[in-house]
Amino acid sequence: MTWWCAARDVAWSWTWQAYPGVWLFVLAVAGGFTLLVRRLAPVHAPPGGRPVPPAQVAWFTLGLVLLWLSTDWPVGALGAGYLLSVHTAQWILYTLVVPPFLLLGVPAWLPLAAPAQSKAGRLLRILARPFVALLVTDAILLASHLPPVVDGFRRTQWGSFTVDLAWLIGGLVMWWPILAPNPSISRVSYPWKIGYLFLCTLVPIVPAAFLTYADYPVYALYELAPRVYNISAISDQQAAGLLMKAVADPIIWLAMAVVFFRWQRVEEAEDRAEKEARLRGGPTDPVAAP
Repeated sequence: MTWWCAARDVAWSWTWQAYPGVWLFVLAVAGGFTLLVRRLAPVHAPPGGRPVPPAQVAWFTLGLVLLWLSTDWPVGALGAGYLLSVHTAQWILYTLVVPPFLLLGVPAWLPLAAPAQSKAGRLLRILARPFVALLVTDAILLASHLPPVVDGFRRTQWGSFTVDLAWLIGGLVMWWPILAPNPSISRVSYPWKIGYLFLCTLVPIVPAAFLTYADYPVYALYELAPRVYNISAISDQQAAGLLMKAVADPIIWLAMAVVFFRWQRVEEAEDRAEKEARLRGGPTDPVAAP
């Protein structure tokens, strides 16, 4: 039984293949989140409403669907052992697309349920620091793109699962300083969030440059893989390098724009509140008086 997508030395076929390990993994994520909410909601969720609002349920569900699509056949199978460009597309989905949707689906009270002095609470606060998040994310990115790791891990189901899981963890860590409850866990201001996201675009330049400009295939796995539609290994590799920057960077730029406009709305709301307070106070208000 093939449980997880891994490299196979057979010609590519569009014949559907079942990967029950992928289904179980996605169901485990959904079930774990549901059980955690049901266990903690009676004590920690705000009274008088749903523990997880419908909008957040939709975000989390969308994240799960994208996680399944990026892991299951055909994307998972193509990326694991046939096309490096699809492998890179999986990295983009696991790191830049799926994690923010999952985190947007987590209600603010849930991470706050972990006491600040507990192991979970301390870990959440440490990972919310941009320097720590960058270190973890970039280490996973660089390590998972080393030729011995790709050529070795993608050949086995457990190894391929390890790479996929590492990408997902790295993505959750990357987005945590941006989406963690502020200021209870994350104290990163809006300008620093924009700067942090910009820094997230720098380290991927290294593997992207190697893949785009190398004169020879970097990974033996994809060089020797059965060809799909006669796409050469070097053309596939160049496409992977371009994807890593031409597709990944705009996703982060979009996030930077969202953070900027949220910052602008907060500033405008604070200005309006200050003006209204001055009008209510009048000239005799000691706070409003010069």
